[in-house]
Parts: sequence; C-alpha cells; structure tokens
Amino acid sequence: MWYVIGGIVIILLVGWFLMHGAGSLLGAASGGDMEPGVDRPTSYSTDEGTVSVGANARMPENWPSDAPQNVAGSSIVYSGSSNPQTGESGSAVTYTANASVQSVVDYYKAQLASGGWTIEGTVNAGGATVISAKKATRTFGVYIVESGQGAVTVTAGVGM
Repeated sequence: MWYVIGGIVIILLVGWFLMHGAGSLLGAASGGDMEPGVDRPTSYSTDEGTVSVGANARMPENWPSDAPQNVAGSSIVYSGSSNPQTGESGSAVTYTANASVQSVVDYYKAQLASGGWTIEGTVNAGGATVISAKKATRTFGVYIVESGQGAVTVTAGVGM
C-alpha cells in the first residue's frame, strides 16, 4: 500500500513540475511569457533544468537508458529535466499515442520488468492508471489516461 501511495506522490510531483516548475523555467529562460510553436518543439534551459514543449518535443537528455521509452508512434508534447542545486535530479515527459490504456499499461509493465525495475504498485482510479516502480535508489512513475478518439495521454517521470 505504501508503494502505491509513493507512486501517486511521484505522479503528483511530476504534475506539479509540469504546472509550476516548467512555467518558472520557461519564464526565466525566455525573459517573460512565451508561446511555443505548434508545429515545432521549443527548448529552454536554465541552471535549474531544461524544458522542451511543442509538437514532437524531444526526450530529456538525462532520461536513463534502462527506463522505459515512449510507446512507438507517440508524439511528445512536453519534456523536462531538473537538476536543482539543492535536491535530486529528475526527468518528466508527457506524450500522446494512438493506443488503448490497457496496451500502454501492458507495455510499461513489460518494459519495467525487462529493465530490472521492481513494480511497486498499480492503481486504477478515476479512469486513469498509475504505475510506480523502483530500481536501486531511483523511482519511476507513469500516469496513463484515455484522451478520446482512440488516444491516450501519458505522463512519465524518473527521480534519480
């Protein structure tokens, strides 16, 4: 039960970063408000981290090679990495894919197991599925929700 709660906390932290941390990184990097291009990714960097937003943004540079990559055919809409002077580094990515929630859940479970990660919990709540995993001192969390018309939105994060 504690692992499930831990996984939910990871997802909430990733959500906070997406809503607040990314905004402050973007504002600091651009010198003010910004609107990313719809057809191309826009990247910003500060001492605190890097953010890439827009259609087909790229995976964070510090995404671990043993952590699951995105589902094939996905389109990244946000990626970010943080490396604050005080605290732990981490990465997050949000993407959409033409797939079912169950197929994405199955993909992540298989990828985590083959990468040596221990799945600590899976929760289905409010139409979304959350999976939390751990490997050594690192944590991984993924939030998968149906976004309509045969597509899903996925937010995944790694704490390092």
